[in-house]
Amino acid sequence: MTTTHYDTPVLIAGGGPVGMSLALDLNHMGTACLVAEQDAGTALVLLAKAGTLNERTMEYCRRWGLVDKVAEVFPPDLARDTVYCTALDGHVLGRSVIPSANKRGTPMVGPEMLRRCPQHLFDPILANAAIASEHATVRYGLRFDSFTQDADGVTSLLTDTVTGEQVTVRSQYLVGCDGAGSQVRKTLGVEFELITQMDFSLSAMIKFDDAELYKYIPECERMMFIGAEGTWANMTAVDGHGLWRFTVVGNEEALDPATFDINPIVRRALGDTGIQYEVLRLVPWRRAQMLAKSYALGRVVLAGDTVHTTSPTGGHGVNTGIGDATDASWMLSALVAGWGGQGLLDAYTAERRPVGWRNFGNSTQNYKVWVGAGMTNVVAEGPKGDAARKNIGNMLTVGLHQEWFSQGIGMGYRYEGSPIIVPDGTPEPADEPSNYQPTARPGHRAPHAWLADGRSLLDLFGKGFVLLNFGAAVADVQALTAAAAAAGVPLTVEAIDQPEIAGQYGQVLVLVRPDGQVAWRAATAPADAKHLFDVVRGATA
Repeated sequence: MTTTHYDTPVLIAGGGPVGMSLALDLNHMGTACLVAEQDAGTALVLLAKAGTLNERTMEYCRRWGLVDKVAEVFPPDLARDTVYCTALDGHVLGRSVIPSANKRGTPMVGPEMLRRCPQHLFDPILANAAIASEHATVRYGLRFDSFTQDADGVTSLLTDTVTGEQVTVRSQYLVGCDGAGSQVRKTLGVEFELITQMDFSLSAMIKFDDAELYKYIPECERMMFIGAEGTWANMTAVDGHGLWRFTVVGNEEALDPATFDINPIVRRALGDTGIQYEVLRLVPWRRAQMLAKSYALGRVVLAGDTVHTTSPTGGHGVNTGIGDATDASWMLSALVAGWGGQGLLDAYTAERRPVGWRNFGNSTQNYKVWVGAGMTNVVAEGPKGDAARKNIGNMLTVGLHQEWFSQGIGMGYRYEGSPIIVPDGTPEPADEPSNYQPTARPGHRAPHAWLADGRSLLDLFGKGFVLLNFGAAVADVQALTAAAAAAGVPLTVEAIDQPEIAGQYGQVLVLVRPDGQVAWRAATAPADAKHLFDVVRGATA
């Protein structure tokens, strides 16, 4: 049998949004990688998957030059309201008002707004950018089979799905981005913990005439259908052009799309409107929260659904996965370049696993509101029904506020206790799902601010460490640059002469990592600058 061999610094198993995001971020830092995807291409099948990219993900899209392409996907004038109702022609219980992209504008706390972009359209944007990039190589039709690792690298065995040919890849590091059933994770021997089992759901991609739908319920992005049993279905606009995701909620057993008839449930949602529709695809899935016990062992790293699956009640799945990728990417680049210490990948687990756990909690809380008790009289007639609908609508609007407004989840995570973050003794601020309060406290996202030349401060980050200098003594800056040079750490010094930004950052010297998280801050250089850089690059014991 013919065997093909590749050598690459980083092999990425899986070419979904997390794998391609990792490839793009490695490319941004000049680190070569190979993406091996078993499908013959990207988004070949229409799947009912992620549809919202939060502000932090959009900041990374800004880094990769993809914001305009993402923004083109979903109509910018379409309101993103969620309507709670018993049927399309039934009782409307309430409405969570969420302005369109045109009306929202850029948030005060960042250079990019949250965007709607369905995964079947987002994935090709990422894939095409990776294919066109300088340092990333994408190979389709390669099924990952197994690997062995040693002190110097990883040898992976793959199969060409067209020819059956065996392919071997020798890499310094392997990253499993191959989904919840990850062969990489299983071979590594890392187990999933079942945190919460919720239900078995089924989603359908359905084509409607939007104008017909909006005759009954004015323009919105989402409709949640409520009965005495709670939320029994919901439908969400996928692309703003007639494609909707219809999800059947709350089943105790798995549904078989070969035998399950979704039409009675769709007709229940449409009421007596007579609206015609076309079911394009049915996909059953298990709504469960699962978390891997480790995110990295040896030279093998795991990211995205490979290490966490969550309820989509909040849209945190793909966004959390891209956060994994952008944390792992700078660490892998540092290790490949030789200046990263062996403690980096332990730090990766210490940083990202708590974020996965945190985001689970938010998704679970949202789901409990969806299926909450006390909705018995939602379709009752008379004063009793009127009062019940008013109360239920208020409960849903208030209780799900953090699902539709979750800026704090997307931007407010912090790497508390990470071994490569140097704490400054300040107290940890509240972690609120909806409200993000910028802080330059070590471990947090470096705050956005507009520079005098029109750039965002975030545009300075992404290829190495950045030392923000808000007026430090020359000797302090020299001590830090000399220590970085001695350790081989790429460091750029940015002198910022804008007092309002200095006030946001709270110290004269602030060290920011390639992923945009603050690693250290102080009024002066530490007495042992070498030790500081050993800590932040994972080179301490």
